[in-house]
Amino acid sequence: MTNEMQMRSERTRPLTGPVDVEVPVNLVTNRLKWLLLVRFVVVSVLFGSSVIVRASSDATFFASAAVALYAVAAAAYATIALGALALKLRPSWATVVAYSQLLADAAIAAALVALTGGADSVFVFLFSLSVLNAAIVLDRRAALVLAAVSFGLFTAVAFVVVHNPLPALLSTLATNGASFFLVAVLSGYLTQQLTSTSEHLEVARAQIVKLEELYAAVLSSLPSGVMSVNAVGDVVYVNAAGREILGLKDIEGLPMHVVAPVLAPVMRRDESSRFEVDADCGVRGQRVLGGSVAPLVGINDPGRVVIFQDLTELRRLQEDMGRAERLAELGRLAAGLAHEVRNPLAAMIGCLQLLSVDGPAVGDNARLLGIVQREAERLSSLVQAFLTYARPAEPRIERVSLRALLDETSVAARHGLKAATLTTTGGAEVFVHADAGQLRQVLWNIITNADRMIDSVGRKGQIAVGIDVDVDAASIWIDDDGPGVPDELRQRIFEPFFTTRADGNGLGLATCQMLIRQNQGTIGAQKSPHLGGARFVIRLPLDDAAVTA
Repeated sequence: MTNEMQMRSERTRPLTGPVDVEVPVNLVTNRLKWLLLVRFVVVSVLFGSSVIVRASSDATFFASAAVALYAVAAAAYATIALGALALKLRPSWATVVAYSQLLADAAIAAALVALTGGADSVFVFLFSLSVLNAAIVLDRRAALVLAAVSFGLFTAVAFVVVHNPLPALLSTLATNGASFFLVAVLSGYLTQQLTSTSEHLEVARAQIVKLEELYAAVLSSLPSGVMSVNAVGDVVYVNAAGREILGLKDIEGLPMHVVAPVLAPVMRRDESSRFEVDADCGVRGQRVLGGSVAPLVGINDPGRVVIFQDLTELRRLQEDMGRAERLAELGRLAAGLAHEVRNPLAAMIGCLQLLSVDGPAVGDNARLLGIVQREAERLSSLVQAFLTYARPAEPRIERVSLRALLDETSVAARHGLKAATLTTTGGAEVFVHADAGQLRQVLWNIITNADRMIDSVGRKGQIAVGIDVDVDAASIWIDDDGPGVPDELRQRIFEPFFTTRADGNGLGLATCQMLIRQNQGTIGAQKSPHLGGARFVIRLPLDDAAVTA
């Protein structure tokens, strides 16, 4: 919260004002490094110039002052070296080191002024240079301090080395003192403006960086593809979802007709519009892409931006929904037809039974009458199964114990099995919300169907039934050691009228799936991990996690 308020105050602070801007330590450190470098260069230039003048002149002045000038240069180099060492060892002392270097500058300037003529020395400007350096490295307050120190040193040197009458000397002191403080005020003001502007620029830069990161994160997180193309048709930007949809990686800078040829005509449209095209998306194969394209506004480059999605699954779902609606309509028609067929079929079966009561038929008549009666009863059973599938009864939902339901159904089913022995495994007591009668019908159908499949291969076999429980659902599994279900048929066996048995009608498993769906569950087929045949798994949601060991 404090950092946010500080940044807000930085954004609202005016560029001018009486408040001094506190210079950060790291900024002082960087400026101090430059100051040390500049001092080294200036001292080296002055020292070199003194050596050259001394060597090329026979004036007694240079001969007498040479040792003092060399001593001043040595002192200057010493202060530079000590300042660099202190800054390296204690970076947090940057402000203290800066003041020591600036005061050393003023002292060195005083020594040079004293050696070169006092108030009339050509090196008086070095005091102003020290004041200017104080403003640049620190702030206006430091510049005023250096101005006062410089004026004091200059006054002391002027009175010690007197070459002018007192009135002229006072005039020189006033003029130079005023110049020192004027340099302090002006340079401090300019440094304050520069520091404040730099801070505002830094805040603006940080905000721009955050906005760029935010925009990049938003575009990267979008599930839709976003692509921009410049005026000449080259891809400028595409987000991660766009690369995934197109099945491509490094596509920035490539022409649009190379990246996605089907989208190239779309990108040339002048106005905003929607589109839907079939596209070859590389490793992802043929896909249906849909979206919208619009011109980029607010920039000088007259490019285009396209937002697109992979509509393949949506189109497939729409086709499946349309197919399901057509099948539902056909189912309603077939159910009505089956209902109408059932009544005359029941009458035919009744007549056949009456004929057999009046007198037994003999010879071919008896055989033909048996065939007609058997097929009529088979047709009646098929019509009844179809009506059960097409018009299922509404489930009567209640709290059901799967353990009890499994035990009851297993006991009843054992008496009707022809080729298999049925075993049940122990497990937890699990409760679900379902229609007990419909679940019992599903279990009975799957168990008897497994027995018939085992009987079809002409041997004895095994059927095992058990219950598994996970976090939010319970599963009933039915295993057998029969021929199993081939992988390519595991989805088709639940389709109406699809059967692999010669005596099957293809509605048993379809009805089981329909009943389980009515009870908010799922059913599927796989290979049995224990018996090697087929495994059917019925998965139902738990009743308020009511599970006991």
